Amino acid sequence: MTNLPAYAPLSERVAALTDEDDLTITPADFPDTLEDRTPFGGLVIDTGFARHMGWAGGPEKPFEVMDRSLGFEGFAEAEGFRRLGLWMLHAVFSGRDWAGLTLTHPTSRAQAFYVDIQRPMLRTHNLTLAEPPRYASYEYSPQEVWRHPFASADMAPVHRVDEEDRPFFAFGWSSPDANDLWNVAKADQIILEATPDGLAAMACVLMDMAHPVLGREEINFEPPIVGFAATQPRSLEARFWRPGSLAFYCDTLDELVLPPMR
Repeated sequence: MTNLPAYAPLSERVAALTDEDDLTITPADFPDTLEDRTPFGGLVIDTGFARHMGWAGGPEKPFEVMDRSLGFEGFAEAEGFRRLGLWMLHAVFSGRDWAGLTLTHPTSRAQAFYVDIQRPMLRTHNLTLAEPPRYASYEYSPQEVWRHPFASADMAPVHRVDEEDRPFFAFGWSSPDANDLWNVAKADQIILEATPDGLAAMACVLMDMAHPVLGREEINFEPPIVGFAATQPRSLEARFWRPGSLAFYCDTLDELVLPPMR
């Protein structure tokens, strides 16, 4: 069900790159406009992920400190991840502050995926720009993907993103009545908040994940303290899976069955 057909020609060029190639991507490679919401059937999101942790216990203590890290899991085939990454780059170039995907695959528990772009506002003494800066190009070169691609520099062999540019993932609820309840089972939106550099880095790691040689079947973005410090504090965890992996055990999205909500 992969769509986002406007990105198909550019995706073909990206797919053909080796780790010795690079590609200059410019706004001219994308449609002139980016809609508020674009239909996309190539991504399935399960909002039921939670990781449980315990420490400070043991036989010498009568207690154990427990914690739980909430998150989501995203499933896509290789071409779906490439086009999702290109859509994110389109958002960076577009000048928009936000953009969304309507997730049309019937298996997806989230119905929308949004990016919220935290664009820097350049200031001088008593002067403020009328508009945020626009970007002219991005130099993309495929890199090998580590399981925790945005982890701290001392934890990851490849540096992809600075600390201030790490992503922040959040749940959203399309119904105003559900916002105050914070019921994860009814969360139907995922929001990715990042700077332009952070969103471009996210786009690249998803495209790299799809690479036939450099890619991998699973990547994780864990918050500080409870994980590999790949997101902003208080962010949800995010895990992305390709076919043939532990969680994406089949070959296509149409064969995927999500486990019951926990």
